[in-house]
Amino acid sequence: MLDPHALPSPERPAAPGAERRAAGVAPADPLAAALAACADLLPRLAAMQSLGDPAAQRQALLQLPATLQAASAALARLAASADDAVTHDTRGDALTGLADRAQLEAACAGLALQFPEAPLTLVAVDVDHLRHVNDHRSRATGDAVLRAVAEVLRAQSRPQDVLARADGGRFVVVLGGPVSTTRALLVAERLRAAIEAHAWAAIGDGLRVTASLGVAARAPGEPLDDVLARSGTALQECKRRGRNQVRSRA
Repeated sequence: MLDPHALPSPERPAAPGAERRAAGVAPADPLAAALAACADLLPRLAAMQSLGDPAAQRQALLQLPATLQAASAALARLAASADDAVTHDTRGDALTGLADRAQLEAACAGLALQFPEAPLTLVAVDVDHLRHVNDHRSRATGDAVLRAVAEVLRAQSRPQDVLARADGGRFVVVLGGPVSTTRALLVAERLRAAIEAHAWAAIGDGLRVTASLGVAARAPGEPLDDVLARSGTALQECKRRGRNQVRSRA
């Protein structure tokens, strides 16, 4: 991958995985391959920056495309592996058929690679009074409610959105691409209204189900747990204010 006659560079420790590449051993996984490709690219860019002669810089630029292409291909394979983990992983949530936590993390990693400079918006959906349904009707009725909420979320979401069940009566919708806060709040309100308007009487006479929704944006590089915590804080605000509403947390 790295042309030994390309750019002059100061002596430095070998990049992670360099010994494996020199021995012709491929990195163990797509993430390792992406890290190795970027590790090859960064020293070349730094060395090119240190060249004072414009002619030498031009020559160095001519030698970059192959390395750039290799890095781009490795990042593309990493993104594809994240998509594949969600598409082909047969685990998922057994009750609703939505993604589970591991699949959610893989999908968010893929979106972060696809949109590295943009925040990604997450909507947490919490079924109001689910425990009351379980206790006063039946656990089977509660499960039917969760499956119906999952179907409503599917019907109201786009193919590129990621739908997951976090735990209990909480779901997560990750919008598949950068959107404004205003747009995200409109999407969340549409989801809330659709859940409230669902034909719940088909599950149980007199049954009425609503949900509280918390919106938060994940900054580039931010851990998923942090944005989930902020969306959870927004949900708590919904509960304090009476449930069946949408709140956001920066």
